Amino acid sequence: MRVNCPKCGLSGQMDDARIPGQGGHLTCPRCKERFFVAKEESPPAPPPVAAPPPRAAEKSPAAGGVASAGAHDEGISFVRKLERETAAWQDEGLIDAGQRDRIMARYRRLREVEEKAGPGRLVTVISVLGSILVGVGILLFISSNWSEIPRWGKLAIIFSAMLGSYDAGYRLRYEGGTFPRVGASLIFLGTVIFGGGIFLVAQIFHVSVHYPNGPLMWGLAILPLAYLLRFKSILTLAIGVLLVWLGTEAGFHLEGEYGYSGLAMISLFLAAGLLLWGVGLAHRGAPALRDMAAPWLQLGVAVTFLCAFFLTFAEVFRHWRAADGLSPFLGVMGVLFCGAVLLRARLREPEKGWKAEILILCAAMAGVIYLATGFTGVNTEGGASAVAIVANLIYAAGLIGIIVLGYLRRTTAYINLGLIFFVIDIIARYVDFFWKLLPRSLFFIAGGLILLAGGVFLERKRRSVIESFHKGEVA
Repeated sequence: MRVNCPKCGLSGQMDDARIPGQGGHLTCPRCKERFFVAKEESPPAPPPVAAPPPRAAEKSPAAGGVASAGAHDEGISFVRKLERETAAWQDEGLIDAGQRDRIMARYRRLREVEEKAGPGRLVTVISVLGSILVGVGILLFISSNWSEIPRWGKLAIIFSAMLGSYDAGYRLRYEGGTFPRVGASLIFLGTVIFGGGIFLVAQIFHVSVHYPNGPLMWGLAILPLAYLLRFKSILTLAIGVLLVWLGTEAGFHLEGEYGYSGLAMISLFLAAGLLLWGVGLAHRGAPALRDMAAPWLQLGVAVTFLCAFFLTFAEVFRHWRAADGLSPFLGVMGVLFCGAVLLRARLREPEKGWKAEILILCAAMAGVIYLATGFTGVNTEGGASAVAIVANLIYAAGLIGIIVLGYLRRTTAYINLGLIFFVIDIIARYVDFFWKLLPRSLFFIAGGLILLAGGVFLERKRRSVIESFHKGEVA
């Protein structure tokens, strides 16, 4: 029968056997709306027809065959979710124990692969670390033998290593499909060698250029590749490299006026974090880009709260002064941020709390621009302390808000990042208030006990939240 969500209009086909009795409640996978569906009358089912035996070339997972290693890696997380959902279906009477066993038997081989060979994420982490080490080793080899290697030899090593990594990665991931994770890591290695090659080629030919242009060229060049291949690892690298460019380029603009003071960089990267956050929200609102939203959002949230953390100290406001050299950077980032926010608002993809999130981010961006260009600091110690108290309250409210938003959206990354920065803030405030009041031995003992108790509490809270996610998914 066909089922339509009354709130967002999502429609799809559903097997009548999954609907108990005369009807039941369903949860829309898009907008999470819960609604009642009445069971339609169906004609008598035709007599069962015996299924033909599987062909030799089409082994089923239950018979011991799997399409490829990629199917193994991508299916293991699905198997875990399927185990929970089929257990809930059995409890609700949608299927019986025999049906659940037959469903899980189809995917049992994927579970066995994980238990015997290790989780797929471990393979990814090891492969990426190996790729980074190989890339660094190649670049160090060229650098350490710079005078002995002729110019053509240096170019041959750089281009052969880069093209060889791309070719091997493509063959392993797409042509053979036997080692998809290793292939992806080799493609990632190619992007690392490409970035190092930019600087080495400039040095080989003694090209005198503006140094920050190197990270800019690197980041902009690999950004389209990340979307073409749908690789979050390359997207994360591209964003990180562009953040490096932002810091180095801003340093050149501030050198004569403000020096390399970290105070100016706080507001600069705080604005950058909000921009990444806004771009991530635009990705979440676009169905075609939703799978690439995580690096933007996670890096945006992390950079935002990391930079905002430094604003919770009173000494920052005592030494703060406006930096006019940041105006061009903040202007461009403000325009890009407004474009991302307007795109997210125009898409109108239903998501809990997205309007409030956008409004808060807009207010935060306006505050950062004023802080960087119009705020001149506080001269008195009492005034700086008062401003720091307000900043601490805003920071705590932001952490609570991101945790609540993660709970509402079933987004564990929001919850984890919120809890991490919450613990960091608690430690900082503990040091501020009690370092001079207690003997240092008691300080460390009491602090350790507080952290252990906090760790137990946060772990229990995190488990309960994740369990509620799983219950909500099968409700």
